[in-house]
Amino acid sequence: MKHKIAWVQPNFQQGPKEFNAYYLPYSAGVVWSYSLADPWIKQRFEVTEWIWKRDIVEDTARRLAKNTIVAFSTYVWNHRYNYELAKQVKAINPDVLIVFGGPEVAITDPKLFVDNPFMDLVICYEGEITFKRVLKAFESRDWETVPGLLINRNGEAVKTEDAERIETLEEVPSPYLSGIFDDLIAKHPEVTWQGTLETNRGCPFACTFCDWGSLTYNKVKKFELQRVFDELEWMAKHNFDWISITDANFGMFPERDGMIADKIIEMQEKYGSPRTFSVAWAKNQKKEVVDIVKKLLNSRGFNQGLTLSVQSLDLDVLENIRRKNMEMNKLEEVFELCDQRNIPAYTELILGLPGETLDTWKKNFYALYELNQHTGITVFQAQLLENAEMNLLQKKLFKITSQPVTDYFAGSYSVEHIEESIDVITGTKDMPISIMLDAQIFSWFQTTFHINGFATIVARFINKY
Repeated sequence: MKHKIAWVQPNFQQGPKEFNAYYLPYSAGVVWSYSLADPWIKQRFEVTEWIWKRDIVEDTARRLAKNTIVAFSTYVWNHRYNYELAKQVKAINPDVLIVFGGPEVAITDPKLFVDNPFMDLVICYEGEITFKRVLKAFESRDWETVPGLLINRNGEAVKTEDAERIETLEEVPSPYLSGIFDDLIAKHPEVTWQGTLETNRGCPFACTFCDWGSLTYNKVKKFELQRVFDELEWMAKHNFDWISITDANFGMFPERDGMIADKIIEMQEKYGSPRTFSVAWAKNQKKEVVDIVKKLLNSRGFNQGLTLSVQSLDLDVLENIRRKNMEMNKLEEVFELCDQRNIPAYTELILGLPGETLDTWKKNFYALYELNQHTGITVFQAQLLENAEMNLLQKKLFKITSQPVTDYFAGSYSVEHIEESIDVITGTKDMPISIMLDAQIFSWFQTTFHINGFATIVARFINKY
């Protein structure tokens, strides 16, 4: 008889309730598809259930407790739900092997298993190779031989050696094309599915506020282009409403990413799907990226424009967060190109970064106005992500204070009452909370009256003449 595995990667419902839209559990799917390619594992293990939405915990726990292994893919939008669900599964059946992975598990915390005794194993960083080895070692339970693990030994966190990263992404079968989601989709015709498209993996940047760099910082590896095309066609045929392209820097490979954009447009014309999609644009754009954006703007359902995420323009702040922006003249070039081609250009700033003062914060706006960027500036409040360097190392150095904030996620209405939260930075040694509030008020005035308001006309006229 096969060992039974259940996968848990729930997300909030997306968009208006009447759409009944949910993401397929891609991360869990890609880890399982990698393991399933091994005939030995395929012969001995089977998946009984995918948890992809936030159902009532008590009911879900009773079902999951019947499995041999329950694996949790954990992010900021589901970590409290996952922890409570795992706790209840373990209480019902102590023999279930509980395996956690994902960016939100506090893998550097020596008290991880003291605080969360229901966890048996935690996979650190990239999950495919390590989870496969966990299954290989399942019958012997010789976990110490498996690289990339934290093992719960009576509350003590025992760390094995680091696991190697996947060398070539051709080793990883597509969870879409391998058919592991086919039954799930067939059982839920009432759901409007949303998809995750991973065309490459890794990020060449190591921004301290982001756990992307800490988890995958290395050479960017690409999935084979035909596989990307085939996944897009698969999602289009299944009438996916929304696709989230999860590349850290879409447009980093202009020729290749331009071909992917062409394929999306082709699918929209052929199937009417996806209706729309999202991308995270390359941090330092090349001129060719503007051509991709223009092409997409002429297609149906894409109205994002081009985002240039500068986060801050102060050199000391950029050094603190290990980031290097485009030179100002190149930024101005991109803004001018967007203006000439009638492309909306957006700029993101992050308030609360280490080293930012009220003076440098104001200068960020003024510098962007000098570059003729007046109407597309968005301000985000800095956040502390569990395994990002800013949380692990810089928090004490820069005297960073934070506040957990609930209802911070799109779709965070639910039938249950486990609220998710994210730690939002409220102060630093360079901008304590009283000054942070002044910076917030300044940003509010800029956004209300200049960026989105009538004062921009007056201000630009006076500045020019």
